[in-house]
Amino acid sequence: MGSKKTDHKAIEWALGAFAGLVGLIAMVRLVFATFAGSPFAWVFVLLAMVPWVIYVAWRAAHGRLRSRRALLVLILSLCGLIAVWFFTAGPVLALACSLAGFGVIWVSDWPPRRMRDESRFVRIEELTAEESELG
Repeated sequence: MGSKKTDHKAIEWALGAFAGLVGLIAMVRLVFATFAGSPFAWVFVLLAMVPWVIYVAWRAAHGRLRSRRALLVLILSLCGLIAVWFFTAGPVLALACSLAGFGVIWVSDWPPRRMRDESRFVRIEELTAEESELG
């Protein structure tokens, strides 16, 4: 049995891969509705979307995806997966859901906010004052 941190990373990898796969499935449906399975279409989709799946999964595991945001990524991915199969505009909606899920993952990877306190800033008076006046 793995540690909690390892389990979280596995879940984050899986969520990222799922969000990326929704985009891959959507792209396959979108491209093959137009090009009817041409070999060039397969090459285009695989070259564009396989790195996307890998990058989204890596970014999810690299960041700090907490439970609320992870749930949001899961819901967006599920909505995209449902849309891609059941709606006419489903592939486009699924691509939007995949991108929105990536957006949540990407925001989760931002560095934490620093506390802003008054001691961090230098006052103008301190810059213009002579050294003897400061103490």
